[in-house]
Amino acid sequence: MHSKHIFLIKHGETEENLRGIHQGQAVGGTLSNRGGDDIRKVGDSLAAAGIVVDRALVSPMSRCRESAALLTAALAPADVRVDERLAAKDSGHLGGRPRSFASAEATRQGVPIHQLRTPGGESSEDVQVRYMRLWDEVCAGPHRTTVLVGHGGGIACLLLWLTGSGFDCYLEHVPGSACVTWIELDEGAPRIRLMNVPPADLPGRLAARTAR
Repeated sequence: MHSKHIFLIKHGETEENLRGIHQGQAVGGTLSNRGGDDIRKVGDSLAAAGIVVDRALVSPMSRCRESAALLTAALAPADVRVDERLAAKDSGHLGGRPRSFASAEATRQGVPIHQLRTPGGESSEDVQVRYMRLWDEVCAGPHRTTVLVGHGGGIACLLLWLTGSGFDCYLEHVPGSACVTWIELDEGAPRIRLMNVPPADLPGRLAARTAR
C-alpha cells in the first residue's frame, strides 16, 4: 500500500491581516506583497523537493483562491477545485471588524471564545466539524497527494483533532502566513511529518524529511 500525503497550507498574509481585521467569510481578502511572495516560496519549495500533487482543494474565499493560483503555477496538480468546507468561519456581524471585537463579545456572553456563535454564524467547534468531515473524505479517496488551501482557524481546529488536543491549546496550533503542515497516512494513524512550518524554513525541513 502506498502512503497518502496531505498538505495543509494557510493562505498568504492579506492586506486585511496587516490592519488587524477579522475577515471570516465577510471579507474575501487580498494578498499583501509578503503574502504573495510567501506562497510562491511554498510552491517552489514543494516542487523542488519532488512533491507531486494530484489534487488541490481550496477555500472559496478570494485570499485562498489567489494563494492556490500561485501554488498551482508551480505544482500543476491535475485536479483543482473549490470546496466550501474549507471556507473561513462565518462570524456573522463580527466579520470585517477588528479582532478584539470577538473576544469582547465572548466575554459579554460569558462563553469560551471557541464556543462563541453569532446569530446566523458558527463557532470554532462548528468549523472543526466540517474540516473533520472533509479530512475523512480525503483520507478515504483515491488521490495519493492532496493539498488543502484553507484558513488559520480551520487548520488549527483540524490539528487539534488530529493531535487529540483541546481548544485550550488552540493558539499553539494556529499557522502563520503560508505555513505548511505535512501529514502522511498509511495503514496506521496519521503521522504529522511537519507542522506549521513557515515558508523560509520549508526548504531545509523538507530536505531533512525527504532524505529519510
